[in-house]
Amino acid sequence: MKSFCKPLLALAITISLQNIGLCADIEAHKNVLKNAQNSIDAVKKEMTASKWYPQYHIAPFAGAMNHPNAIVYFNNAYHLFYEQDVKLSKDKTIPVWAHLTSSDMLHWKKQPLAIAPNEEYDKDGVYAGSAIFDNKLLSIFYTGYSEKKVNDKLQKSETPCLATSKDGLYFGKSANNPLIKQPPKYLDMEFFADEFFRDPYIWKHGDKYYALMGTQYEKTKDGAVLLFKSSDMRNWDFVDITAIGSKGEMGTNWDCPNFLRIGEDDVLIINPTGIKPQGNMFLNKYISGAFVGKLDYNTGKFKQKGPFTLLDYGFDFYAPQTFKTPDGRNVIIGWLGMPDSVLHEAAENWSGLMTLPRELKIINGKLVSVPVEELKKLREEQISHTEVKINGQKDFFNIKGDSYEIEATVDLTNSQSFSIKLRESKIQDTTLTYDKAAQTLKLNRDRSGHALKGQREVKLPLENNLLKLRIFVDKSSVEIFANNIAMTARIYPDKASSGIKFVSNGEAIIKNLNFYRLKSVYN
Repeated sequence: MKSFCKPLLALAITISLQNIGLCADIEAHKNVLKNAQNSIDAVKKEMTASKWYPQYHIAPFAGAMNHPNAIVYFNNAYHLFYEQDVKLSKDKTIPVWAHLTSSDMLHWKKQPLAIAPNEEYDKDGVYAGSAIFDNKLLSIFYTGYSEKKVNDKLQKSETPCLATSKDGLYFGKSANNPLIKQPPKYLDMEFFADEFFRDPYIWKHGDKYYALMGTQYEKTKDGAVLLFKSSDMRNWDFVDITAIGSKGEMGTNWDCPNFLRIGEDDVLIINPTGIKPQGNMFLNKYISGAFVGKLDYNTGKFKQKGPFTLLDYGFDFYAPQTFKTPDGRNVIIGWLGMPDSVLHEAAENWSGLMTLPRELKIINGKLVSVPVEELKKLREEQISHTEVKINGQKDFFNIKGDSYEIEATVDLTNSQSFSIKLRESKIQDTTLTYDKAAQTLKLNRDRSGHALKGQREVKLPLENNLLKLRIFVDKSSVEIFANNIAMTARIYPDKASSGIKFVSNGEAIIKNLNFYRLKSVYN
């Protein structure tokens, strides 16, 4: 251990530095965290009342929220971290890790900022990573980012780093940081050694720890994930290339890998950038998807059983994190946004949302996601209709709003197409349409509000001509679950756009329709 290590006096954490190998500069880290919080507090003072701030989605208390990191259950609470941009100097905005906790995945409490840049290896930002609870410690693995000029050229470095905590609130960085200085050379293959070696995802198997790193193979610019293993979470050995793209078909780099086991299957989640569109598929620049298969821990190779499957077929779902609940469910939360999205709420000094928590399941060999059961606790007023026949347009005078849930089963035996117009008015609506002949579900936001255009669609065969829907609308977002597929989007309608309209070409029968007003999770 370095000679300048000090006890954690001001943070009052009773941890033995010798036992967990904490990095020395505790006071410097604490000061940067304090400055970062002051920056956020200054933004909060400037926040204005927002017509787009959610009622039941995770959103920042002030400033910009990036994608989720390191979600883990620890000390009887769910912990969720995310990157938040702060101004630590007049001319530079740098991400720190913000921290939320929850007992139910619904109501989230703000905690002290967890990690900030203060070391040479992370001085320009602390980026994506994951967490594990083991040996009475909460260990966070994050990406340390730094820049320096070399021969008048900007040299970038991204490396995996470790921070630990005994109470889950205050974190000390490891003296072993960075854990892996650069990606390995493998046979004749060289992986990108600067900004494309990032986003460590860690888990335990047997008595060993394993970590995936997202990267890029330099020669072909194909995305890849590399597997490492360790006995102590500080010293890591390269195992092998777990998966790699080919000829650019799977994008140029793979970010934020996740790994989980569901039943007898392993699931590898990647977030490729730059997959070329294939017809109406892969229209988003940033994509989240998964392979179902099996990881060979001896060789490090992942053998897929089926094709790459998108986790969400809408406009705005990226860089999710998976975690296990105490009762063994596999849950995922994603960023309800994209890196290059125009977030109109930024004018009100906040931006960004998380998706609702979704349980991941494998049904008939396919990975699907459904809203977690806990969301039903938010249901308040219920309005129901059954056996409603529609041929043309119909609305219900008592079903409207800007934050709600809809459950519906629709019989399309005699309907050629069926649509629901959400947040509808004379000039605005977000339209979901099922085309029976094409067997496609389409989400259109050409009229969804401020500066939004486009359509996303997915192939969706029906069983017995039944379309089963759960739809969550929350001020500036919509999340749709239809026959085990998900479609998500940000929307920016006017407050007056609160109608819901049902449209059928041919006779559709709404077998049951439940409309729920949902409680707010914010005071």
